[in-house]
Parts: sequence; structure tokens; C-alpha cells
Amino acid sequence: MNKLLAALTTCVGMVTAPVAMAADFPAKNIQFVIPVSPGGGFDTYVRAVAPILERHLPQSVNIVPTNIPAAGGARGAAQVYRAKPDGYTIGIFNIPGMLVPQIRGDSDLQYDLKKMTWLGSFGQDGYGVGVPTASPYKTVADLKALDRPVKFTASGPSSTAYSATMIATDMLGIKREIISGYKGSNDYVLAVIRGDGDAVIGPLPVMEKFVESGELRIIGTFEEKSSVPGAQNAIEMGQPDLSKLSVGRLVAGPPDLPPEVAKTLSESLMAAMQDPAMATWSRESGIAVEPGDAASAKGILEGQFNFYERYSKYLGPAN
Repeated sequence: MNKLLAALTTCVGMVTAPVAMAADFPAKNIQFVIPVSPGGGFDTYVRAVAPILERHLPQSVNIVPTNIPAAGGARGAAQVYRAKPDGYTIGIFNIPGMLVPQIRGDSDLQYDLKKMTWLGSFGQDGYGVGVPTASPYKTVADLKALDRPVKFTASGPSSTAYSATMIATDMLGIKREIISGYKGSNDYVLAVIRGDGDAVIGPLPVMEKFVESGELRIIGTFEEKSSVPGAQNAIEMGQPDLSKLSVGRLVAGPPDLPPEVAKTLSESLMAAMQDPAMATWSRESGIAVEPGDAASAKGILEGQFNFYERYSKYLGPAN
């Protein structure tokens, strides 16, 4: 009888422990992993939302932004993936930047995005085509009409920028030559401005900075409705699927987070992104925030997997 009572007590404890943990959550500081160096776009989002998120959690704890740069974000992503599923480690993810190595089958990859617990989304940035301000090419059709390969600048062959250029030019029927090896998006956009290439395909927010300085013109955007006056959109270019080329900023925790913990984090994050203080930051910084919940984040991930799996031949060699 005593043995039966002990067994029942153990079972009850196993059932009630996660419930109690969810009721008390959070009881300590939460680490918010940023898998890139300080100062970039993803770092900026996390540091802006962290103090606002603290105010929307049910208990008063600190959100601790933690930069873990290495391997194109893979090290930070792996740390979130391997974290204890208790809600005290979450991270921001560059999609498709962290998705491409998984589709490509990199042998050293230590995370599985399909198993993560998705919590929310800061939104997505579309891609577009830009040329130097003095360029004779006024439209995407001008590039298509050239009887020689168009020179595009991009980062290395394993990068999403390189893959995006391959995919977009293939879909648009543009003959291409890719001048690659630049370190990041600012570098390969600056490269086309100084004359290393004819055109560049990159995230719109990056290119818009150079439009404002008068050094670049955006002649096409891969959006269903162009956000750039005078620039063709994906539908006008005859390729609606180009709108799938985007950079998403998604937030996730490790696999198997207890549902109530995940719900608390997701609802608190959504409330923080919709807070007037976040809207003020967005307006003053010029950085867009498009709040998305857990279902939205998961939908973005699934859509990106489906799109990039169709174009896997352009994702570069596996590591």
C-alpha cells in the first residue's frame, strides 16, 4: 500500500510541476540571444523591445540581450535550440539566413528550425533591384534586354544574398554574372555604387539608406505592392512569387516549451511590439515593426521552407 501511495504521489508531482512552473513564470531573468554582432538590425530590434517586454511579463524580471555571433548565426541558433525548455532562453532568428543551411544539409548544423517553439515575428523586409543613380538602366526590363550578362554584386556563394540573386534573375529571365565575396549587405550595395557591377539585389531597408543619400535608385521591388514610388512590383514584373524573397525577423524558444510558458512569452512579446513606446521607437528610428504572433511566425517559417526547397539548387554547396 505504501509503495502504491508513493507511486501515485510521484505521478501527481510529475503532472503538477509543469503547471506550477507555468504559474510562476517567469521567476528569473530571461536571456534573449542575438546570433550576430552588436550594432546590426537584429541586435537593434532586441535591444529596443527588451525593456518594453519586461513591463508586459506577468512577473518582474530582466530581459538580457546576449550577442553570440559566429558561423552566420548558427552558433547562437544552436544555443537556443539546446537550451533547457523552461522559457528562460529565447532568440531572434534571421529567416531565411538560418533556414538555408538546414535545407542545404550542412553537416555541422546543430539546430532544427522545424522543432523550435515559435513565439512571434517583428515582420519581414522585402527585396528589390537597385542600380547606381547615374545608371542608364531605368527598369528591370532594361536589364532583361541587355545582350550581355548583367553584373550583380553579392556576398559569398553560401549567403542568402547570393541565393536571392540567383533565384530572382532566374525567375525574371535576366542573364547574370555575380561578382561575389563582399562581407555584408552594406558592402555589396556600396560595391555596385562604386562601379563593381551593374545592379544589386538586396533587402529594401538596406538599399533605401543609399537612396536617401542619392547614390542608388531602386527600379523594382519584390513586393505585391511596391513601397517605392515608380518602381515595378513583383506582379507587374510577372512573377508574384518574388514576394517570397524576404528577410524575416522571427522569435523562438527551444523545442518542447510547455504550452503555458510559450503562451506567456508569445502574448507578452506581442503586447510589447504593439506598445505605444515601441511605435514611438519605430517612428523615430525609421525601422518598421510589423507585430506577428506565434502562428504568424510559424506560417512565415513554413512558407520560406516551401519556397527555398523549390530553389534548393541555388543555395550553394553544403558545408
